[in-house]
Amino acid sequence: MKFGDETCVEVSPDLDIDQLSQKGLDKLFAGAARITHFHSAADSSFYHDFPNLMFDGLACFRIDADRILEIDDAVVRKPLAISNTVEDILSFQFVSTVKRSEFLGKRKHVHDLGPALVVSCIPRRTTTYRVPKTNVPIRHVVIHTTLSGLLERLGERRDAYPEWLVDSMEGRHSKPRQRVYFLEEVHRDAIWSCFHLPVSGSLQGHWMRAKFDELLCAGLQILKNSQALSDDHTLDLDLPYGEKIRKARTILNMEYVNPPALPQLAQQLGISETQLKSGFKRLHGTTVMQYCIEKRMQAAKLLLKDNRHSISDIADIVGYEDHSAFSRAFRRLNECTPKQWRRSRID
Repeated sequence: MKFGDETCVEVSPDLDIDQLSQKGLDKLFAGAARITHFHSAADSSFYHDFPNLMFDGLACFRIDADRILEIDDAVVRKPLAISNTVEDILSFQFVSTVKRSEFLGKRKHVHDLGPALVVSCIPRRTTTYRVPKTNVPIRHVVIHTTLSGLLERLGERRDAYPEWLVDSMEGRHSKPRQRVYFLEEVHRDAIWSCFHLPVSGSLQGHWMRAKFDELLCAGLQILKNSQALSDDHTLDLDLPYGEKIRKARTILNMEYVNPPALPQLAQQLGISETQLKSGFKRLHGTTVMQYCIEKRMQAAKLLLKDNRHSISDIADIVGYEDHSAFSRAFRRLNECTPKQWRRSRID
């Protein structure tokens, strides 16, 4: 696993990093200040450095050369661009909450969509860039581990995991990949404890290692569950009708990027396609397809706000081969383009 020293530079508040060429990026980060030093840090130690007090509330902990835990309950005080070079890495970013804003007339209503998990898989050397928003709380926990050989180290079977992940692990796909999963209520406690450390002194190292293992297992189990749901074609005729519709939502929460066709999903649940469509609309107030589109847009907003990916990359991540179709769908739901939303940070 390569996790390079992160660097940052002060930038103008209106910088659009997507518009910079590689030459422009190189020029921007010439003489950048180092803010983390993972490779030169000792095992079981914190490894961050904050020039000019640009950050508050960031804890970066090196467990060993294959494991990192970051707890980010921070505020960026100045407009910054941050860069890092990574390779052979699998990251699980647990976001404490994702919010959606709606306007009814002039009144703004904010809905809490609960915690989310962003899974990033980077097989080959890649330099990442991001521009976090200033004076806005950033609250998430991230674990990083070596991608190659991970399942062997844990004694896990490859066929229990999604094909896109296994392809990257085995070198059949070299480009970075990312998926967003919306988590169940049970994951809140595991995230919450990271922002209220229950130990101090030398106990922190032991706690960090245990928390890393807990979050790694949780993230991998979510991936296993997504694979199991996509592979489960058995009929469950004894399951009550309402539970079948709720199970459809669970499946779509995992598979909204590439959802099963309606006939396949109905067969999987043991109900007719008509029952699926009418029951889903009655229970959730929307069609199956519209539900998937809304999930795609929620994931897209999370990625747009994170500012690590170009808009075309985000379109790919959330399931749109046609990037113009992604922009049209985004505009229909949000009355602005993805680029405009990223600039204004409507959330």
